[in-house]
Amino acid sequence: MSSEQRKDLQALIDTLNNDQARGELIARLRTLVEPQNNATPQSTDRKDWLSGVAESLGAFSTSVILVLAGEMEHLPDQIQTILQNLSDPAVINRIGWMLATIAAILVAALLAEWLTKRLLAPFRRAVEARSISNRLVDRGVLLGIGTVLDVLPIVAFAAVAFGILALVETSFLIRLAVLAVINAIVLSRAIIAIGRMVLVPDIPGLRLFPMKDESAAYSFVWLKRFTYTAVYGYFLLHAAWLLALPYAAYVFLSHLLALLIAGMSIVFILQIRGAVAGKLRGPEVPAVGFARLRNQAADFWHILVIAYVVAVYFVWALNLPGGFAFLARASFLSVLAVILARVVMLGAMRLFDTIFTLNDETRRRYPLLEARANRYLPGLRKVLRGAVIAVCALVLLQIWGGEPFQWFASPNGQHTLGRLISIAIVGVAALVAWEVGTIFAERLALRNPGSSRLSTLLPFLQNAFRVVLLTIAVLIVLSEIGVNIAPLLAGAGVVGLAVGFGAQTLVKDIITGIFILTENTISVGDVIEVGSHSGLVEKISIRTVHLRDFDGNLHSIPFGEVQTVKNMSKLFAYAVVDVTVSYRENIDEALAVMAEVGNDMVKDGPLASTIIAPFEVIGVEGLQDSAVWLRGRFKTRPLGQWNVKREFYRRIKAAFDARGIEIPFPHRTIYLGTDKKGSAPPLHVVNQNTATGQRRDAETKAAKTARAAKAAGPVVEEHPGAREHSEANEDELT
Repeated sequence: MSSEQRKDLQALIDTLNNDQARGELIARLRTLVEPQNNATPQSTDRKDWLSGVAESLGAFSTSVILVLAGEMEHLPDQIQTILQNLSDPAVINRIGWMLATIAAILVAALLAEWLTKRLLAPFRRAVEARSISNRLVDRGVLLGIGTVLDVLPIVAFAAVAFGILALVETSFLIRLAVLAVINAIVLSRAIIAIGRMVLVPDIPGLRLFPMKDESAAYSFVWLKRFTYTAVYGYFLLHAAWLLALPYAAYVFLSHLLALLIAGMSIVFILQIRGAVAGKLRGPEVPAVGFARLRNQAADFWHILVIAYVVAVYFVWALNLPGGFAFLARASFLSVLAVILARVVMLGAMRLFDTIFTLNDETRRRYPLLEARANRYLPGLRKVLRGAVIAVCALVLLQIWGGEPFQWFASPNGQHTLGRLISIAIVGVAALVAWEVGTIFAERLALRNPGSSRLSTLLPFLQNAFRVVLLTIAVLIVLSEIGVNIAPLLAGAGVVGLAVGFGAQTLVKDIITGIFILTENTISVGDVIEVGSHSGLVEKISIRTVHLRDFDGNLHSIPFGEVQTVKNMSKLFAYAVVDVTVSYRENIDEALAVMAEVGNDMVKDGPLASTIIAPFEVIGVEGLQDSAVWLRGRFKTRPLGQWNVKREFYRRIKAAFDARGIEIPFPHRTIYLGTDKKGSAPPLHVVNQNTATGQRRDAETKAAKTARAAKAAGPVVEEHPGAREHSEANEDELT
């Protein structure tokens, strides 16, 4: 120790021995402490702390840099001072005694630790042998036993070390230095034991958290690096300062140690950058919403963490009043808030899964309930996740110096919160209204599975209800956020009026279609006649009806052009059959045959299921020129009348042929008049084929006669009338 230091210590001893001087020293020290306490009260004002940060950062160039520069400038003097102290026999004696004491204590403590490990080795092997277990409780128990086995050697080391230190007579400073070394060893090994319990790099079967073996081993290696560097560096520097290290050198080396730890942290962050980013991104799916935000955070998370490490270092290096404590408290609370938010989110997700999972009985009774519930489950999950994230963000902002909850308690905040709640209520009410309408539509569809009217009207009504509901909700939301909706309503009215004038035909078609569909006049599958078009209804929209005729042509007819509709397949139909018989037939017999054929078709045949009532004989419908018109009819199911009619005509033809009942050709009566005596002249009927053949033979005979006469001599001409009369008499029939 130098002479100046001895003089200072002697002056301090004299001051403490003098009551008046000691009181003045205490008063002076109290005046130095009280302003600092007033500047950093227990409830740290964040605004004052932030202003302190700004002032400290502004004075950084004049404080830390100048201090470091001064230390570097006085470094040769400090080294010389250290060398002078080492040349002092008392200092060398004290250091040697300290090293010998530390060596003796460490040898004894390490021997005790080694013996304890040897004694506990069988138990350790037994735990490792039973490490393969799928039950979490079993793994937790075995892990606890393994941790105890790791801690017991440390306890043995500490007990022997502190016991020997208590028995050895040393000076106060050497005792403090030895305690610093022992505490460094015990604390570092305790931290490593806790890290081994969490990571379990040697026994993967006991690991409670899902982690790859490589990641666990890598994390454990870095844990030991940080522990040894921080713990041993701090305690060794403290021990060196207690022995003979100057305070300026101690501060300088402490800054270097902190800078080394910060650099190691940055290197570790950069090495695990890719692995953590992969965990944050999750599965490779199209990122939307929260997943996109998570992917963006995965790209720059390391920058935020490195900035945090740098901020911690500067807070510690600048020695901000209360800064390091605030930073530590805020960091701890932030981690706790994030973990709590994660736990709440996982618990809520499991609760949702439990609530929205139906048992077999409920699923059987209400087949559409689970599908409807699962329809909203993804949305509810997103809303819950967003709410938890929003609350967590507000809590983090409050922790780090913001005042969001104070703002919500203010009049502006309450007003904004009230509007947000009103908007949420409007959204929930609109969703409930839409769900009630959907349930009503689904029940109608289930009660009428084959109704084409419902299949046409329900989508239109649902779309109209959706548009109205969405319009009302949007207008209310706009009104809540302060938008004047009166001009919007006026503009919508003007636009609607203009559209109404410009689309009169379209509106007419739609309104007529709604009435036709509401009255259930036509349905898909009906056979109808609309104006000059007829055919099978293939499709009905809100504006047109589509008909397919017998030739396969498709007709699209707007409802506005429909004046009358003839539906030939509504509820039931009549197959009206008309049969004609000759005047010479017995009418009753013909009607009986018709009834017999009709009854046979009702009782047996391929169309018996189509006929829904007995055959009805109408009777004689009229007397035609050549036949007697008979009529009957069948009552059939819709669209079955034509097949029934065809089958009846096939059967009645066969039955009339079997009974000899004539289905006549058309007849014509020719009146030739009478002579004066009242007698009708005879009607000569000539067979056209016979007459043609006789005329051809006569012409051939005349030609031969002419050639013979020409050869024989002069020709005697016969009167043509006599020849014609003679031919006529030969073919005459009276």
